Amino acid sequence: MTEIDNELFTLIEAVRHSHTFKEYDRCRIALKSEPELKERVDRYREENYRLQTMDDDGTLQERIEAFAKENMELSETPKVRAFLDAELALCRMLQEITERVVAAIDFE
Repeated sequence: MTEIDNELFTLIEAVRHSHTFKEYDRCRIALKSEPELKERVDRYREENYRLQTMDDDGTLQERIEAFAKENMELSETPKVRAFLDAELALCRMLQEITERVVAAIDFE
């Protein structure tokens, strides 16, 4: 696995030097400078993830709408919005990398 480890290290370094990661890291550091706000954002992210991954029991849409309404002020705060946008961009980049690797090796 030495060859794969070396190439993986190169990929990781490329990700860490990308504009997408640098923006995420900048926003993460800015958010951490306000511990109470970061704590609120972390709770928001946990609940958002929980809602996105739960089975629909017939009330899911209502719960998502209530969540969005309850957290509108938080999610529209510029520092929070910048972090969430940067986090989403990084997640999408990592998903694309994974999808491209899986497709390139014809993994079924």
